[in-house]
Amino acid sequence: MKDSVGRTIYVGKAKVLKKRVSSYFQSRQHPPKVSLMMTKVESIDYVVVGSELEALMLESNLIKKHRPRYNVMLRDDKHYPYLKLTVNEDWPRLIVVRKVIPDGAKYYGPYTGGTVRQTIRMVKRLLKIRWCKETPLKDRQIPCIEYHIKRCDAPCIANIAKAEYGQHVKKIELFLEGKYEETIDALQKDMAKASEQEEFERAAVLRDRIYHLKQLAAEQKVLSTELVNRDVVAYVAGSEMACVVIFHIRDGRLVNQENFYPKLALEDTPGSVLASVLGQYYSDVVQPPPEILLNQNISESKLIADLIERLRKRTVKITCPTRGEKKSLVAMTEENAWHLLSRKVADQGVRESGEALLDLRNQLDLPKLPERIEGFDISNIQGSEIVGSMVVFADGEPHKSHYRKFKVSFEGKPDDYASMYEVVLRRYTRSLAGKLPLPDLILIDGGKGQLSAAHKALEKAKLSDVSIVGLAKRLEEIYQPGKSEPIRLSQRSPALKLLQRVRDEAHRFAVRYHRVRREKRMVRG
Repeated sequence: MKDSVGRTIYVGKAKVLKKRVSSYFQSRQHPPKVSLMMTKVESIDYVVVGSELEALMLESNLIKKHRPRYNVMLRDDKHYPYLKLTVNEDWPRLIVVRKVIPDGAKYYGPYTGGTVRQTIRMVKRLLKIRWCKETPLKDRQIPCIEYHIKRCDAPCIANIAKAEYGQHVKKIELFLEGKYEETIDALQKDMAKASEQEEFERAAVLRDRIYHLKQLAAEQKVLSTELVNRDVVAYVAGSEMACVVIFHIRDGRLVNQENFYPKLALEDTPGSVLASVLGQYYSDVVQPPPEILLNQNISESKLIADLIERLRKRTVKITCPTRGEKKSLVAMTEENAWHLLSRKVADQGVRESGEALLDLRNQLDLPKLPERIEGFDISNIQGSEIVGSMVVFADGEPHKSHYRKFKVSFEGKPDDYASMYEVVLRRYTRSLAGKLPLPDLILIDGGKGQLSAAHKALEKAKLSDVSIVGLAKRLEEIYQPGKSEPIRLSQRSPALKLLQRVRDEAHRFAVRYHRVRREKRMVRG
């Protein structure tokens, strides 16, 4: 489904397409999200494929490509990192990448949060491999610092044979696959061999590495008496948002946990959302486990298993256990998901985005729904290192790829009003004016003074018809141009909560940039 400018806003699949599409145009009462979407649908394209599996693959690819506004979204615009072991090179390296390409290397991940950095640190501590970026490896006269701190055996000076280096790479493969016991066994064999050859210093180094690896293995909680590899997936949903938790269990130990808060789609039944999440997630996972446990049955489990098998050439079994140890694993994962969801709701304090946008339009008497809101703030200390920020919220959620920051400089005495005028004018008159779409609403962090300065900038840019408001911090009053009295909303109002989120995000972004500028100045000084 596409809107008036040709943007894809929804992707769906069906065995009987006519029945599926016509259901959207029936007079029955639709959920608010469906009703809102149908006001924007201008055209519908369709593709005929040969099977349900092909439909699932195409749906997943189109969602990732177009990121439709009304589909289930597993992730935001960023790509989670992978670890790439370049076994396709003569002297393999371990590097962090954002995309998987069919180049013959081995990929591990995706990783979330700081997990990828922790894994890199652990590999450097336990196993030796080159960390330089050269491809191919250049011959040197003197090795780099990594050799001197015993993190690399310096193949660049021919200090190690290719066969021995290959053994290091094999150990890293075992480690990244979570096979700690096999990695320990390999290191113990190397230690015994070093002792037999009276290389006691090398044996001592290997002994220390084995000790640290055993500590790491002991820290991993044993979740299964069976030494098997499996993922446990739990999906839970509240009235405001949903949460998916994935436990990665390798050799019976929990080695990683990933948490996602998917943007719910139109047909947000638990089964359909979980199926969409699994399709998107496991089409990216390079090395899926042989078994995936779910906390609820989904009708497309066989289809998703076939998708993984086609993409990764691995047979995967997807089940929803009802008793025994597997059921306990699923229950524990689900409990974690509920805890994470409740904390997320408490931290954000958000309502349904659609409800907040409708409330905002009604409360401020806006000409249209404020689907795109741009918020501005200024940050400085005593007039030094003045910076401005612009944040963007699309459909009530941050759109971080459109965030912008501004360095403000004055010849005369600076002030917040003049700074706000300059930042808003630069946003809507220079190169950004052509690169970014116009907002439906502009939010200024401040009261009458800041709002007046920003409104003058809009008039200068010949955009005085764009809605703009100011939100004053002390009493959370909303000011509008040409009106002397502010609007005061209930603290429980979804509209006010959304404006506060935009204002606070603009403030956070401005303060962060100001700190960076200030720290650079201190270093220069």
